Amino acid sequence: MNTTGSRVLVFVVAYEAERHLCQVFNRISRDLFNRPDVQFLVSDDCSSDQGPGRLKEWLLEAGIENVSVVRTPANQGYGGNQKIGFRYAVEAGFDLVILLHGDGQYAPELLGKFIETWKETQCDVLLGTRMHSFQSARKGGMPLYKYLGNRSLTVFQNALTGLGLSEYHTGYRAYSARLLRQIPFELNADVFHFDTEILLQAAHVHAKFVEIPIPTHYGDEICRVPGLRYAWDVVKATLQYRLHGWGMVCSPRLRNLGNNRYQDKTHAPWSSHSVALSLLQKHKVRSVLDLGCGPGHVARGCMDLGMSVTGVDCQRPPAEVPLRFIEADLERDAIPEAPSSYDAVLLLDVIEHLAEPEQFLLNLRHADSGLKPGQPAPMFVISTPNVAFLAIRLNLLLGRFNYAERGILDITHKRLFTRKALFRLLKDCGYRIEYSRGIGVPFEAVVGGWMGRILGSLASAGAWLWPSLLGFQTLVVCRPTPGVRTLINQLENVHTTPEFSQQVMALRTAIQRDANVEVSAV
Repeated sequence: MNTTGSRVLVFVVAYEAERHLCQVFNRISRDLFNRPDVQFLVSDDCSSDQGPGRLKEWLLEAGIENVSVVRTPANQGYGGNQKIGFRYAVEAGFDLVILLHGDGQYAPELLGKFIETWKETQCDVLLGTRMHSFQSARKGGMPLYKYLGNRSLTVFQNALTGLGLSEYHTGYRAYSARLLRQIPFELNADVFHFDTEILLQAAHVHAKFVEIPIPTHYGDEICRVPGLRYAWDVVKATLQYRLHGWGMVCSPRLRNLGNNRYQDKTHAPWSSHSVALSLLQKHKVRSVLDLGCGPGHVARGCMDLGMSVTGVDCQRPPAEVPLRFIEADLERDAIPEAPSSYDAVLLLDVIEHLAEPEQFLLNLRHADSGLKPGQPAPMFVISTPNVAFLAIRLNLLLGRFNYAERGILDITHKRLFTRKALFRLLKDCGYRIEYSRGIGVPFEAVVGGWMGRILGSLASAGAWLWPSLLGFQTLVVCRPTPGVRTLINQLENVHTTPEFSQQVMALRTAIQRDANVEVSAV
């Protein structure tokens, strides 16, 4: 990020701050006033006092022209007031927003340090921490109960986020406009834990955090934060962040922000990915058609085992996955390759994303019109979530049905299947099931470490014992029976009329023409 010529907005939130506003601006370094690259915006949240008017008089007397003062038409709350400033910063083309409180609790003398630190580090989140030492916090007048509460919440939040911050609850902070454009901060709470929610959003997109020490000051300003309510809101928001990351809930504040939607599960021994690779290796597969290949995790595993892979998806996998790739939308486009040209076809976590999986599976059978008599049909490996999984059943018993960013109730899923429903679907569409198994929750992919290994082993054992209830996914190996087009192509002429022979030849020509339609390989 090039910070040369960057524009900085110092956003001052104020509420009933008449006694402090002018003092705050009097403490700001004079070299920040009347600069073209620095602007100040004071947003008074519909106070009953005369703070905005007093500040206006002070600014006029001081000849300061780069400060704007506004008052909200109705009280928006601490978080709601911030939304106004951040939206303005994004729309007006600023590069950095520094949040400053109008009650003087945070040192305005450090604004210059914030700007310089941001330029040096090119960070997305810059936090002024009061908790760099116990002595500093207490010397600045922080009550012991607030210190202990702050530390307790911070330890809890670090355990769930892994950020390792010294403080989550400082009000002196700065955000890059790049980050604000990336996250839906307007969905956050209008109250005090807005500050926590925006940090969690930043963590979810892997933003760069930097902390700098600031002095602690508790004076005669009025604290309007309801301590217990605030702590409970922080705990709930942080738990939701963690559960969202595990795919157990779906928070609209975090949805579609992460770049790890489709994780590599090939190294988790009981996952659908690793089981599929084991089956391909067991059947000595040499060529694979990976429909809906996504980022190419399984395709890369296949190539590591010496198989040739053709991947099909609407977006190209990363460059480090050097497979033959065909760009096609499985929902709308014709099947780009004949399955009979391959030893195996992968449909891992695909059919639940299709509006009409029945027609898709039928089309796959019809795409094999060139299958020769006696030629074995390719092996299909299909996996899909089990909507009758125990956790889903328990949630329904409690009246809950929560979509998630990934997992069984991935919000992008269009069709949901139980184990029996999947078997019925395959049978109705003309597929002969040869093998099936339940797949447990892939704990190793989401939890990791020794805990993930233990939980993964237990989940896999449960899925094997009772797949319809404890199976997180269902994995099936099946083969398509010959489709109608294939059968027409293989008809033997025993005794036919000339008219019938001509019609069959025309049909065969049309079938062959359809089979030769190519989608350009990328």
